[in-house]
Amino acid sequence: MDNKIEPYKDIALIYEEIRPSYPEELINDILKITNLNYKDKILEIGAGTGKATVQFADKGYKIDAIEIGKDMGEVLINKCKKYDSNVSIEITSFEEWNPQNTTKYDVIYCAQAFHWLDNNVKYNKCYNLLKDNGFLILFWYNASEEKTEKTKIINQRVNETINKYVDNYYDNKKQIERKNHSGIYEEDERKAEIEGTQLFEIVNKIDYRTEIKNTPKQYLNAKKSVPAFASILDGMDSGIINNMEKEIEDIINDNGGYVGTLFDYSLYIAKKK
Repeated sequence: MDNKIEPYKDIALIYEEIRPSYPEELINDILKITNLNYKDKILEIGAGTGKATVQFADKGYKIDAIEIGKDMGEVLINKCKKYDSNVSIEITSFEEWNPQNTTKYDVIYCAQAFHWLDNNVKYNKCYNLLKDNGFLILFWYNASEEKTEKTKIINQRVNETINKYVDNYYDNKKQIERKNHSGIYEEDERKAEIEGTQLFEIVNKIDYRTEIKNTPKQYLNAKKSVPAFASILDGMDSGIINNMEKEIEDIINDNGGYVGTLFDYSLYIAKKK
């Protein structure tokens, strides 16, 4: 039995504050390629705190959004109050959720969350929920492996510091481990996964890149928004955490005062066969 806690429990606000949204170009490419119109039915899986949700809602599209996490869901609901007529939200797992009145969708999209879903369910269920010729759209981002020398130095020293504190102060009996997944896919791995279902045809794959520069505190918050790092903090006393964070801030301040990170975004648009 998996007794791990929700990955984003107690860190949803940090996630909302620090995680980037999606490039406007990416959203516009989706609208252009799918020829999405305002009457189309859209389902969002794993809406999180609503970063992608509001990008579509701001443009006037109507969305049924599903989010399994209670903490993320609270942020999502509050954030989407101004879109009451356009965004409906259910806090449940995609695997257990069923649409009202056997609704069929023109577009199903999932941003930064498809890797959390049950592989035995997700593609088949999306296929059955889509209208004929409907689109399954997956997009996400990862920190690029391409880094400046300064960022490489900072990351190496930060990792050494974290490992030092884990070795000396982490108590794995203090907290239940969080569910975790890196979300990182090797080149063409997602393509092979989609095509391997024989349910969808990939019609477009587009890549994007942005750069974000984080101050020491922003960098720490970005780390805290990752379940694997949050699990480390779960097993440490607050005083120890403060000491570790001070060391990490000093490392960044000694190396220019910020961390520059390139983010690679991937967009897959697949059509129901």
